[in-house]
Amino acid sequence: MAATPDDAGALAVTLGHPVDLVLPPGGDDEVHVAVSRTGVPTRMRAAWVAADGTVRARLGCPPGVPSAARPITCATCDVAAEGVTDRILLGRVAPGVHRVRVSFLGGGSTAVAVHADGIVAGRLPPDREIAAVDALSRDGEPIGRLMREGIHELALVAGRVEGRLGASHGLAAGFGAGDTVADLAAAELEAGYTAILPRWLPEGFRQTTVRVEPEAVYPFAPPSIAVAWAPGDEGARILLRQCPAPLAVPETADARGRAVDVNGHGGVMRVRGMAFLVWEAGDRAFGLQVRGTGDNEETALGVARSVPAPATGIA
Repeated sequence: MAATPDDAGALAVTLGHPVDLVLPPGGDDEVHVAVSRTGVPTRMRAAWVAADGTVRARLGCPPGVPSAARPITCATCDVAAEGVTDRILLGRVAPGVHRVRVSFLGGGSTAVAVHADGIVAGRLPPDREIAAVDALSRDGEPIGRLMREGIHELALVAGRVEGRLGASHGLAAGFGAGDTVADLAAAELEAGYTAILPRWLPEGFRQTTVRVEPEAVYPFAPPSIAVAWAPGDEGARILLRQCPAPLAVPETADARGRAVDVNGHGGVMRVRGMAFLVWEAGDRAFGLQVRGTGDNEETALGVARSVPAPATGIA
């Protein structure tokens, strides 16, 4: 390289893309870690670069979108390849988060630094299972928690990427943990925001259930409001779940889900017997599940497109 291996500009030339920050070597291998961002939605990536400019390893994390409701997204990155043995935490935090505390199963914790532009990057002790990651204010007060189930776990071993993706939002799933409440007014009081309901439903569908459901991986985020409608027979049901946006784990089209338009907002439709549709509009995210309507996909589009645009502000 043209400069010392801790020089972000020199590493950028070596890697062929901008570098946000550089972590110094964590052991005796003299390998620096170049940390950078890429894509929309943003995802974090890291490259382990030796002093002679050789790139020993690279790992890219899934995209994550931190917000006031879900102030941290992150992944653990374990590398055991090309003479490098390392373990780091990579992520992003929302404005107002100044430090991150990682708590371990069995006790103990460690701090990970928050760098410019809300980037979280730092080393973790080996062989310790994470219980949760807390986002801390300037005064050290917790302002949000991400539980272990929501943390991506990535590993690069002998050139092969392994690991486990953290739990997603589950917006278009069936009913989950939470409480059935008497009516929509009770749900809104408990959740702290006004629900937005569709203006169109197939003939014969009537509201049957209203639930308030907390997010398992972000226990301090505002809960979802889930409302179901059914015609009373034949197992048909329409279930709409909503929560504050943006989603920490954005929904993206892939081989199993196609992109659709919901009143000018991008959504993703998946059909596996039932229809599942997720979209975000303004300060709200929605998940719709439709079954037993004859044409579940068309019904889902019709119901989704009848949901009014959210007003500014979640209250």
